[in-house]
Amino acid sequence: MRKFAAFLCVALVTPALSATHKVPADDPIATIQIPDKWQSKELGEGVEATSPDGAVCFLVVPAEANKVAESMGEAMRYLRSKSGITVKSDSIQHEQGKLNGMETKKVSWQGKDMKGGDVKIRFTIVSMPENKPLLAAYWGSPEAEKKHEAELNKILLSIKKP
Repeated sequence: MRKFAAFLCVALVTPALSATHKVPADDPIATIQIPDKWQSKELGEGVEATSPDGAVCFLVVPAEANKVAESMGEAMRYLRSKSGITVKSDSIQHEQGKLNGMETKKVSWQGKDMKGGDVKIRFTIVSMPENKPLLAAYWGSPEAEKKHEAELNKILLSIKKP
């Protein structure tokens, strides 16, 4: 609870300097705000963003209602090829939750990057209206995740229906 209260204080004091992206751009099911300091680019139907220090990457894409696992597999293949990450399959964790009143499922793993450093991989599946799920994923070292925790929470909390 203290962590959330501290995050809320930072979020309210921090200037709202961010770019709003539609996901997907042509027929959006959601909008998301990425801080201006982060490098972001549109990838087909989704958006990828990288923290200013390059330590954390964030990806958001729409998923087909009946193919969420397949979408997660595609995202995992993408981050493996992009970042050379290997996943410790026995480290998987599942969690249910809510985000802006929408149901979420969270799945996370531990892994290693191509240099052998520890990596945390987190997926959040957001149940958007009309049975159109949204897949948000981010990955980086545990230290980088902690350093960028407030920004990552702010990005996730910015997910809304258009």
